[in-house]
Parts: sequence; structure tokens; C-alpha cells
Amino acid sequence: MNGFDVKEKGQLPGTLEVTCPSCKKNLHLITHAQAKNVVCAHCAHLSELQEKGFVPIQSVGREKEEPLLPLGRKGRVNGVLYAVVGFLVYKERNLKYRWREYVLFNPVHGYAFMAESDGHWTFFRFISDFINVNKHISSDIRYLGKNFKLYNKYRTTVTYARGEFFWQITEDENQYSEYVAAPYTLTMSIGREEQNYMLGEHMEPDLVQELFALEGPMPYQVGVGGAEPFSQDFPFHKVRNLALVAAAVLLGIQVLLSVFHQNKVLLDKTYLLTEEEGKGTLMPLPGPTIDIGSSLLGSTNLEVRLRAPVENSWFATGISLLNTKTGREYYVEVGVEFYNGVEGGESWSEGSPGTDQILSAIPSGTYQVYLQPSRDMQPFQSGVPDTFHLRLMQDVPIWSNFWISLLLLAAVPAVQGFREYSFERSRWMNSDYSPYDE
Repeated sequence: MNGFDVKEKGQLPGTLEVTCPSCKKNLHLITHAQAKNVVCAHCAHLSELQEKGFVPIQSVGREKEEPLLPLGRKGRVNGVLYAVVGFLVYKERNLKYRWREYVLFNPVHGYAFMAESDGHWTFFRFISDFINVNKHISSDIRYLGKNFKLYNKYRTTVTYARGEFFWQITEDENQYSEYVAAPYTLTMSIGREEQNYMLGEHMEPDLVQELFALEGPMPYQVGVGGAEPFSQDFPFHKVRNLALVAAAVLLGIQVLLSVFHQNKVLLDKTYLLTEEEGKGTLMPLPGPTIDIGSSLLGSTNLEVRLRAPVENSWFATGISLLNTKTGREYYVEVGVEFYNGVEGGESWSEGSPGTDQILSAIPSGTYQVYLQPSRDMQPFQSGVPDTFHLRLMQDVPIWSNFWISLLLLAAVPAVQGFREYSFERSRWMNSDYSPYDE
């Protein structure tokens, strides 16, 4: 830009002193003659730069509002030193929705804007490398490798202003269209004679506070900002990919451990059931003596597999493992039941004639096995078992832990995906072009 005596790129020019034509007080202009419109901070009157100087136009201060970024305050954004030269309060024409914009100026890089809406901040700058080949408003725009979706279309009305502006702020008849690809916003301004494009980037309030050395609390954030990103550290696609990698590693470990499991059969036998004479209860059955060895982790697990020909009845057996050296006993009871029938013309079934159960952390040693079977007390009914099959297998791979771990692992991206979906749905609640069905 021309007309400024700037010796160093990181400096801003000195101010130009002019007199407000309405209240006759002095005004200090940072943008010098580029200020086509000036709103006096003292009397809130708008003046326009014409050939004969500044001419009073109208008052724009009926709804006074103090700017959070003071006029004249300097801040370095993306490495560029800007001065706050103007403050505007906008509303959508025919609607009550309002937001605030701060005009930023640098003599080398030109103008930029800092917009604040419901506590959400966006830094805008003009771009010249975007070409709207369609020459009309579309639902999607491709830019910077991102797909921008139409978020809003509107015309604006200024309800309050203060400072200096390079355009006529009360004669803005442009149609604005906003496209969102968080954390970016692409704004298209279409007028009768020209089109302008600005790229906005979401900024966190604490960053704005730091850049402009602001004191005091920032505006409270309401809802989700139009360009607010869900989470740049843990978005759903990153969490999903990490979960897939973790699941693959988990599967590899499980398969590797399964290779080294012994799968040693200690007992595999069918037993005949006999009742105690005159009592109707089943006789206890002495089992064999088994040797349980150690595994890679020291103690081992023991898989108990029970099968019994139950039919509308049940069967169970207690299994006692007595260590012949230490006298320590391990006891477990396993059982099966199976019922079926026809009701209302529909067949049904419940239960199973077989079951598997895992005993974990069994120390190595020699064990005497004792069995105490029991069954449904209906000896004359068919379907009551008179035999059962029992198998004991040492050091088997336990897949249940793997499936539980996999389920918990899958829950993480599932929860994150739901949170991101809810977040995105909230973002589009204020848009007339929401991709979500209401």
C-alpha cells in the first residue's frame, strides 16, 4: 500500500490527525486517506471522505457497544503486526442474529478482520488465489484440498460502528455466502460490480487474548462455532486408526500366545451315573490322578468341558481338585440344562447340553480328582441323563479376554464418533443448510 512512511516491515505508520466535522474533536487516523468512512468515538457520527474533506453523514451509535479489542490496540497474528482500526456490530438483515467484527490494518499486508460471534472467534483475510468458476452460489466449494459446505447466506445491516473503514459501511448491498470446512470458513461477497473472497480460521479465545494483550474475561462461548473444530488432537479418524492398529497388535499377541499354549488333555472320559440304593441321589465318582504342569506365566489355567444328554432336565457335577502334596483343594461346580417345547404353534428351546468353564491360576502339581454329580429328580422321565462326558484340558488359550479387550478398544472410537457426530450436528443447528435431518 502507498502513502505511508514505514521504515521497517514490523512497524506501523504514525497517525494522521483530523477533526470530526460533527463535534469538532480531534481524531487520529491510522489508515490515513484510505479511511473512506470514519465514525467518531466521541459523538458516534459517521463522516465520509470527499474531495472537500470529511463530510458528516449520519449517526450510527444508537445501540452503543464497547469493543473488546480497543481501537489502536496492536496484535501480531500469524507473524503480521496489525492495528485495530475499526469496530462494527452487524445483524443479519430481517433477522435478530448479531455479531461483532474488528477491522485490522497493516500497511504492507493490508486489511484483515477478527470476527466474534457468541464467544467464538475467527480471523479473516482476503484471498486472491480462489476462483469461483461457477460464478454463482453452490452447495459445495473445493479449496485448499478441502470440501467447504454452504453454511449461511445473508445480507448485513450495521447497528453500531466506531473507527475508520476503507468502504462505505452503510451502503453494503452485497450478498454474503459462508462455506465451512472446520477450522476454516470461506466467505464470498458478491456485489453488482465485483466479487471478493475471504478465508477465515477459527481461533481460541485465550489465543486472541494473548495476541492482543487483553485483560479481563473473554465473552462466554455459546454452543458450537460455525468453524470450531471438534478436536484437532483426537478427531474421530485418528482415534479410529489408532484403535485399528491397537486391535491388530492385540490380535497378533493373542495368536502368538495361542501358539505357545500346551492344550494338554488331562482327562477325557464318559461316566455312567448310578444312584445310591434307597436314596435316589447319585453316587460320588472318584476321578483319576492328574499332573498339572506350569505354563510360561508359572501357574496355568484349566478348561472344564461338560456334556450331558439332558432333555427338559438338568445335570451338574462338583469337581474337586486336591493337591496330593500341599492338601490344598480347588473346587468348581459346572452344570447344563436344556428345555424345549411348543407353545402357540411356535417351537422354543432354552439352554444347552454342553458347557465350558475356565479355572485360572492353578499351581502346578499332582491332583486327585473327585466328582459329585447331581441331576433332575425325575428318574422315570425321559431326558434325564444317565451318563455325562467330562474333559479337563490344561493351558488353553483364553479368547474371552481378547474379545473383552477388543470390545473395550472398539468403544473408544465409538464414543468419540458419537461425540463428533453430536458436535457436528450442534454446529449446523444454526444453519439453513444442515446436512442432518431434523
